[in-house]
Amino acid sequence: MNNYALTTPYILAIIVLGILVFSMLIYCLARRDEPRMDKFDELYLKIKEDIKFSVAPKFMQLSIDVNELINLAVEVWRIEQRIAKSASDLQESQLKGLENSVQKLKRYLEKYDIEIIDYKNQKFNEGLNLDILSVEKNASIPESIVKETVEPTVMCKGQVVRKAKIILLSNN
Repeated sequence: MNNYALTTPYILAIIVLGILVFSMLIYCLARRDEPRMDKFDELYLKIKEDIKFSVAPKFMQLSIDVNELINLAVEVWRIEQRIAKSASDLQESQLKGLENSVQKLKRYLEKYDIEIIDYKNQKFNEGLNLDILSVEKNASIPESIVKETVEPTVMCKGQVVRKAKIILLSNN
């Protein structure tokens, strides 16, 4: 018998066995990196999500539809301001009709808990959510006041969703 004939099957068996061992090693290493969730990990993730949603952000993230309602609220406020400026030029019946339409739009917004806040002629408070566009100085006033509201604050469900833009009249 030839020594070469005896060693070839052994060599092939060793190569196949080596490939199998190598494949098992790769499989085991790959499985080691897979995340394994036990009950404590699941509980930790659940508590983490609950805490994340219980802490309310300063401003709400809104869907596109609600943002459209916010834009509508600003436009209703603008219409109301324009009606007030041109009230002397309108007939009584036209003025009442426009005012009724604005009130209907406001009631519609109230159904969705949307509130419009105008700060014109109010005392300025640093804690208010306002964007100051400009400051005008007037030493004769006792305290700073909001001279003009360029755009109102809009609140949704009691939270500010759009800050007012104002012109401030300051005493210093």
